Amino acid sequence: MKRIIEKLDDDSLVRYVEHFDASGESVLETARKMSLEGIVSKQLNGIYRPGQRDWTKIKCRAGQEVVLGGWTSEGSRFRSLLAGVYRDKHLVYIGRIGTGFGEDVVKRILPRLKELTVDENPFEGQNARRHQTGVHWLKPELVAQIEFAGWTGDGMVRAGAFKGLREDKPASEIVAEVPAPVEGVEVAEPTPKTNSSNTFVSPKVKPGGAATVMGVAISHPDKAMWPDAGDNKPVTKLDLAHYYEAVGDWMIEHIKGRPCSIVRAPDGVGGEHFFQRHGMLGMSKLLKLVKVSGDHEPYLQIDTVEGLIAVAQVAALELHPWNCAPDAPEVPGRLIFDFDPEPDLDFGAVIEGARELRDRLDTLGLISFCKTTGGKGLHVVTPLSQPKNGKLDWPVAKAFAHEVVMQMAADSPARYLTTMAKKDRSGKIFLDYLRNDRMSTAVAVLSTRARAGATVSMPLDWTQVRAGLDPKRFMVRTTPALLAKSKAWKDYGDSERQLENAIKRLTKSRAA
Repeated sequence: MKRIIEKLDDDSLVRYVEHFDASGESVLETARKMSLEGIVSKQLNGIYRPGQRDWTKIKCRAGQEVVLGGWTSEGSRFRSLLAGVYRDKHLVYIGRIGTGFGEDVVKRILPRLKELTVDENPFEGQNARRHQTGVHWLKPELVAQIEFAGWTGDGMVRAGAFKGLREDKPASEIVAEVPAPVEGVEVAEPTPKTNSSNTFVSPKVKPGGAATVMGVAISHPDKAMWPDAGDNKPVTKLDLAHYYEAVGDWMIEHIKGRPCSIVRAPDGVGGEHFFQRHGMLGMSKLLKLVKVSGDHEPYLQIDTVEGLIAVAQVAALELHPWNCAPDAPEVPGRLIFDFDPEPDLDFGAVIEGARELRDRLDTLGLISFCKTTGGKGLHVVTPLSQPKNGKLDWPVAKAFAHEVVMQMAADSPARYLTTMAKKDRSGKIFLDYLRNDRMSTAVAVLSTRARAGATVSMPLDWTQVRAGLDPKRFMVRTTPALLAKSKAWKDYGDSERQLENAIKRLTKSRAA
């Protein structure tokens, strides 16, 4: 075949591409970086025969976050979403998202869409969708994750498929993502095979080529994930793996049994980031894949410390688990309240707000815990137990969280607000309750952050949540030693409380 193709004219559209004797995962990842359509894999001795599986074609599907500016219906049936991105502070229409909606998904998102439906078209520019029968405009607040086959010449997405809502990003930050140019592409090291005990066998490597942590091979261990961690030294991929080794036993108790999305940055914090929730071909067998209702693709789940090392190997700089009960995606296992301050607000106000919420939850009979976010905010977390009769569901849990922050904001409107609108944020803290939903996530306790400084989400004792607390001191380098001396969250496992009792108390307080 090579000899035949090389005889073709230079202007021929057919080219011969050398084969790669490497892991499918590494070649597919390289193809994604190069914006190629996909790869073809085969058994080394496999001969192509129609209908057989010795040859496998795998497509690269690009991912993109979009702002939802409208939706369409036909009669009483939901049909599609209308998507846009911001360009020069204007919401520009980039196409219709018409697939990815199972019955469960429609039931879950349609109430949100109806709640935000408005009369005014939010899209601007020459491609803006015009009003017609069955089109409903949206207040541009919802962010969705989509997959698509590529961009058309006029800037529209091709074959967009809905993957889920993103509650963790404000709509104003959503712009079109353009793949970075790849020069001198190097295929990643193949993932080593496992033995029968499900433990990685360390391959023989040249000095500097790879390292091993807890039996997991770390390719390119010297690659810098963060350029500096407060000591003028880079944090390498090997440093990240050793960090998860050090804190893994503590951390795994709060993420195992729960679907977990990851933020990967193959070239470090200064390079391209992408959000991954589903399994990919060739991923480590140390990562569990779980099916959840409403999504035909399995989600990632990290149940062991070795699994944490495996995601460090693929440059996962953030972990975002669901807040469900272990091995029960439909059941709320904890509530998380995110204190997100306006950028110029003094951190002391955030500390006061977290302590106020702790007192309110205590009055309602709930026990709460606090952690830094790895950024400028704090998370207040309260673990939940299941009612003796019946089952707690997500809409009830979210409604309770919403009512708690609404009362808090009503009592102190000059300090708090419960919407993400930036125009109203000046001098205030956004009380984010939106993470308390079935498929919503929050950064895991002790997870690193894909931000400057290699900070982490640090568990705190309430005695530490006081004036002078500096979240920036909790970094990859410092956290393991600090954690070893800390008693923070030591009673977490014994602190689950039933939400139905708290709801009764909250209802009484509202009526009083």
